[in-house]
Amino acid sequence: MIGTHHIITSDVYDIVDRMKEIDPSYYIVRNYKTKKFELHAKNVRGDSLCLVFQFNRVDARMLEHARKTRVERSAKLLAEFERENQRLHKLQAEAVANKAIASVLG
Repeated sequence: MIGTHHIITSDVYDIVDRMKEIDPSYYIVRNYKTKKFELHAKNVRGDSLCLVFQFNRVDARMLEHARKTRVERSAKLLAEFERENQRLHKLQAEAVANKAIASVLG
């Protein structure tokens, strides 16, 4: 083992080549230290790391995740996060209210 990662040049499902259809500068590496697959971009200044995959093998989920997290989708992704945070906040407030009512009645 030389270095901290290994560049994945091919795979059974052609994910590496299909990733280049999303962005020609993308490449996938396996990080030896973290035991995770990472997406990097050649055209990025400084650290080329774009994202770390939570999957333990190279498969189509990587393509879906790479597309979903593209910079072009950032506004939509942030709106999705905000909606989810509001939904969770509402559920939490309802749970606190229900607990308070139960303690008063109970």
